[in-house]
Amino acid sequence: MRTLLCILLFSGFATSFTFAASKVRWPRDVVEWEKLKEAEETAKKEGKGLAFVFVPVEWPEDLNGSVGRSISATNDTIRALKSFCLIVKGNMQAVRAASQGKEDAAPKALVAGMNAAGNTYPLVVILDTEMKVVLGATSGKNISTEGKKIFRAAKKKFRELEKAKEEEK
Repeated sequence: MRTLLCILLFSGFATSFTFAASKVRWPRDVVEWEKLKEAEETAKKEGKGLAFVFVPVEWPEDLNGSVGRSISATNDTIRALKSFCLIVKGNMQAVRAASQGKEDAAPKALVAGMNAAGNTYPLVVILDTEMKVVLGATSGKNISTEGKKIFRAAKKKFRELEKAKEEEK
């Protein structure tokens, strides 16, 4: 009886750790899509860019480990970008609407970035403070293989843009 109870208890803990490990860890200051205008103002005040991270609303069952890798890539992306960007939870429907002509659904630069990003989750588009310039765009597999390089290049472009803006003043 004790053995059965211990096995059930252990499997319960193992299951809870599995579910806990397979979630995207959004930072506390993550911006929801509905508050995008406020995020733009906050980014201007803080001198940060905006990193749009697109993930599915519900992850499918992880049969071959690809979902776990995607979630891990998302968490790595958030850690890498939160030093110079506000993280925004992307809304794929709004970007699609903007690409079909509805102009106020999403910034034009975001639509261009989504087209350049790729087609596997997570999709990441990094824009400047004013959401007019794409600093970087990438997706799942590229994040795993070249993520640090892509994010460093985006940070460098962001700094160069900020320096150019300061020189104009």
